[in-house]
Amino acid sequence: MQRSLVICSVALSLTACQPSLEKQLVGEWLSGCSIDTCTITTLKADRTFSEKFDEKDSSDSYSGTWRVEGDQLIMHVTWADKVLQDIVGKNMRVVISEFHHDSFVGALADDRRKSQPWKRLH
Repeated sequence: MQRSLVICSVALSLTACQPSLEKQLVGEWLSGCSIDTCTITTLKADRTFSEKFDEKDSSDSYSGTWRVEGDQLIMHVTWADKVLQDIVGKNMRVVISEFHHDSFVGALADDRRKSQPWKRLH
């Protein structure tokens, strides 16, 4: 009985010491590039996010709130520029795998075959 308590105490201590995935995701991420543009996703500690499609352009393309559920980053879009109005009110789910401090692999939940690396910018 006492041994079980010690094992549980150690397991709880180790879990409590590791930063949550949510805290580790806060920051600026290069979340994808195509031939002529890159996507930068900023996840803020207040659980808001913004995404823009070019480093040179300081305006956001869309923004909203974010949260983590299990291995998924869920971004709820509350604002988008004129071209992207159809995504307002929708959730974008990114399945996270191979997480490291400065990078992870993410795939849209509805098409996990198209995974891409996310790299921390700062």
